[in-house]
Amino acid sequence: MQILTNLTKYLLFIVLSCSLLFTWNTDIPNLSLLATPDYDASSVSPNASIWSMMSRDFELDHKANYKQVQAEIRKLLADQDKLQSILKAAQPYIYFIYKQTQARGLPAELALIPVIESEFNPNDKSNKGATGLWQLMPGTARELGIQVKGSYDGRRNVIASTQAALAYFKDLGFLFKGNWYLAIAAYNSGQGRVESAMKRKGSDDFWNLKLPRETQLYVPKLLAVAAIVKNPEKYGVELPPIENQPYFAEVKFKKSVNLASIAKKAGIDERTLHTLNPDFKQATLAPSKGKETLLVPISKAPAVVRQV
Repeated sequence: MQILTNLTKYLLFIVLSCSLLFTWNTDIPNLSLLATPDYDASSVSPNASIWSMMSRDFELDHKANYKQVQAEIRKLLADQDKLQSILKAAQPYIYFIYKQTQARGLPAELALIPVIESEFNPNDKSNKGATGLWQLMPGTARELGIQVKGSYDGRRNVIASTQAALAYFKDLGFLFKGNWYLAIAAYNSGQGRVESAMKRKGSDDFWNLKLPRETQLYVPKLLAVAAIVKNPEKYGVELPPIENQPYFAEVKFKKSVNLASIAKKAGIDERTLHTLNPDFKQATLAPSKGKETLLVPISKAPAVVRQV
């Protein structure tokens, strides 16, 4: 992912300035459920699969008859255990990410970008220094106001990194006039490189542009993942069962807290807390600027609130 444009900064400022939180239970202080502005708990279908709900909002032609996409589909099907593992790893994050794409009017396929960026591993780090679900570079993170310091890396925070990445996609969708193949390519290789390729070719057709090999594979791979999620039966794939409901809630704390202690007292697997809060590099968390937040499984949130 490349450094963002000034328009991105402006869009992100708007996003971050607008609260996407509502109180899950007004009788429990410091507890919020992250959702879209028009979230209605009664509209959630907990028995529905997140994959089926997402696929209803897919907007792109997945070009499943193109040889480039077919080649990527074959690669994914050749190692279904790995594909299952990646999609299963999405469980803590995918509902939130999907809902954020919908809140911004973005194609639901973009919620699958972490499949190819990080395999839904928030601790993933490239040899170039990109980190997190969305593989943000340090310079990009700083431009977006994401905090990266010795004991904390906001690029690993699902909320901050998702807001940043989707603000960038909103920007790219505008710049490329709704041509999402170009926008997705630009997320991978940079806006300038895609624009230069378009100018050289005199075309805005992604499939005819001369781009880096990585980018030439990047777009077809995303489309291949989306095609499988859209029609798993066609490809003989059984998607991991992930319910269409929020996985985590946000708990605010104003004093230092220890993850191991919270996990033990609230009955949470400590690994789950680390999965939801990989941005913290230390086991004991100290509030920053008088307030900090912790992501916890919804069912355990009231028990955590009582500790902080």
